Amino acid sequence: MTVRALKTPAAAALALSAAVAALAGAWAHPILPLGLGAAVLALIALTAWRPLWGAYVLPAVLPWASQAVHTGWLMLDEFDLLVLAVAAGSWGVWVAGALREGDRDAADRVLDRRVLALSAALLGVAAVGGARAWVDGGAWPSWAAFPFADYQSPANTWRSSKALIWAALLLPLWSSGAGAASRRRWVVAWWRGSLAGLATVCTLVVAERLLYAGLLDVWSGYRTTAWFWEMHVGGGAIDAYLSLTVPLAAWWWLRARTARAWWAAAALFVLACHVVLTTQSRGLYGAVLIGSVLAYVLHRRSPLAATGESAGAPRLGNALVVLVVLAQLAWVVLGATAIANRLARSGQDFTHRFDHWRSVASTLGGGADLMLGIGAGRLPARMGERPDSGTPGRLTWADGEGGPRMRLHGPSHAGLDGLRFGAVQRLSDFEAGTWRVRLSYEAQPGLRLLVSVCERHLLYDRRCQWRFIRHATDTARGPVVREIDLFGDSLAPDAALARWREGFFSVSVLTPGAVVEIERLELLDPHGRQRLLNPDFRQGPAHWLPAAQGHFEPWHADNLYLEVLVERGAFALAALLGWLAWTTHSVWRGLLAREPLAGAWLCAVVAIAALGMLISVTEVPRVAWCWWITLGLGLAFERNTSHKSRM
Repeated sequence: MTVRALKTPAAAALALSAAVAALAGAWAHPILPLGLGAAVLALIALTAWRPLWGAYVLPAVLPWASQAVHTGWLMLDEFDLLVLAVAAGSWGVWVAGALREGDRDAADRVLDRRVLALSAALLGVAAVGGARAWVDGGAWPSWAAFPFADYQSPANTWRSSKALIWAALLLPLWSSGAGAASRRRWVVAWWRGSLAGLATVCTLVVAERLLYAGLLDVWSGYRTTAWFWEMHVGGGAIDAYLSLTVPLAAWWWLRARTARAWWAAAALFVLACHVVLTTQSRGLYGAVLIGSVLAYVLHRRSPLAATGESAGAPRLGNALVVLVVLAQLAWVVLGATAIANRLARSGQDFTHRFDHWRSVASTLGGGADLMLGIGAGRLPARMGERPDSGTPGRLTWADGEGGPRMRLHGPSHAGLDGLRFGAVQRLSDFEAGTWRVRLSYEAQPGLRLLVSVCERHLLYDRRCQWRFIRHATDTARGPVVREIDLFGDSLAPDAALARWREGFFSVSVLTPGAVVEIERLELLDPHGRQRLLNPDFRQGPAHWLPAAQGHFEPWHADNLYLEVLVERGAFALAALLGWLAWTTHSVWRGLLAREPLAGAWLCAVVAIAALGMLISVTEVPRVAWCWWITLGLGLAFERNTSHKSRM
């Protein structure tokens, strides 16, 4: 029996399983199951018709294809379903071609043994991390509750590992081809999709700042997040994304062949630099600076620059772009701004971060933990148990006699501020007047709650109405029903675009160690209309999200390499470092062979490797997946002299 006959059934099983999983996930979607199901089917058909489109569409839609802030999904999101749809369509058409006699595109269906081995290694790392988490954790949630499980649940191992699984599922297809030209098509498609995604992020950031902070505001401490909703518990999702894509945009700007392309690339690069500055992330500043300067150096040293073939720029055009970027940098750094203050206290902040790294490292136990890790996704649970760390709150769910109930926990230890955590729901259409909250709950006497309604994009409150509640009644006889008015700022529109602002309703427990069980939660606007979705939790946790403000350390290691070491062990860390070295070597060889995009990839890989010293991206699945795919596609630049298998 031939190798193809042996392996085609496995590929067919992959395609069918991915399609079923994507459609099942769409059917369970709490907001738009039919619309998402139609999108999944359309993407399967598109990638079956033109597989290269998958490598373009996924990075292009990545910045907005996750709506956890509206759904409450934490372990699963819309982007996962789109990845599965692309995998189903791509593997499906691959199987169809492999079974067809006289396949004219057979050369394009050659899979690289090296990438197959890499995919197997990724799955192995995910499996070992999952097994360790299974030993360390408790009972997994039910299937219905699984998408809403919190970060201290054993189910968080899936969230931490799924980026590896999705990369292993697609990399063999996206690195296929019998020749360098064939493999390069996938690289070009991914590069173009990444630029489209970066343009989307820039648009979202401009809208965010216009609505909530002011486009040119550099004096306040407002830090941009775009639609990277994973940052509801902090982390550097937007930082990690920009560190990867801005160097790709810099390369496009420097290598533009026509005047039209140069103007588009220059505009994107200048706007992207503005977005980078609005994040107020010092680590990102360094990573983007490294990537962009490296792009310029590689461009100037290339034969293409010497022959003038990249002269799409108008006379003095590149110099003008550099001056504009430097002017932006001077405006936000040299003035009396929040960014300048952050830079001034960098030494103090690094000492604090070093203490945090030491606390994270101390979660390791014996030799088994050091070699194999404590378990993928188990860091938040371990940190939440530590007396020197702890969490400012936690949101879980319980089954009550009348249906599901929200269980909201206060700070795990005294000294932590419960104001920094709450159960939230997205709101829009704010109106002037007094808002009211009606809630039915059970709690021990002495409990203190805070309920609020705020204009807020994700992390920063703009205007709020709020009320503190002190519970002094013994609830042995049943739930207490309270209805209270909120006080504070007027929520009347105060600007031309004010009606476009969105915000949050939030409830927090302030008493350390306390727990409140909420049976029903309603928010009444000034006209008496109930504005919350799923107020009685009949839909389970749908539409409710745990969110932190200002205190994010329990959820992150703030160092990619440390987090891999702690959660997955020394073997996985060695594998990651080896992968980085392998990709860098491959891209460098491609650069020497004058591959057009090899320089872009080298700049991106260097930037993300540098930012990994300050960002632990593994807890941000869709951005982590973007990193892993970029590293995997970098292997396509090396001339492949090994044997290849036809499946």
